[in-house]
Amino acid sequence: MTVVVRETKETTIRVVLGRGTGEVRAATGEPFLDHMLTTLGRYAGVDLAVEARGDLRHHLVEDVAIALGAGFAAFVP
Repeated sequence: MTVVVRETKETTIRVVLGRGTGEVRAATGEPFLDHMLTTLGRYAGVDLAVEARGDLRHHLVEDVAIALGAGFAAFVP
């Protein structure tokens, strides 16, 4: 399991990745972003939990992507 926490002036992000069945919990406050994270986790076959809060949609999506990329980089050998 890999956990990434990213905190900036604009956002607070927590991503948890684990090998599993594609179970996803996404709580970003942005329905389309939650949908895309759910789709990614399901089709990648990884368990994924994302909790995120931010001031602007742009900052939120950007920082979730950065945290998710860091999580996958640490997760995949």
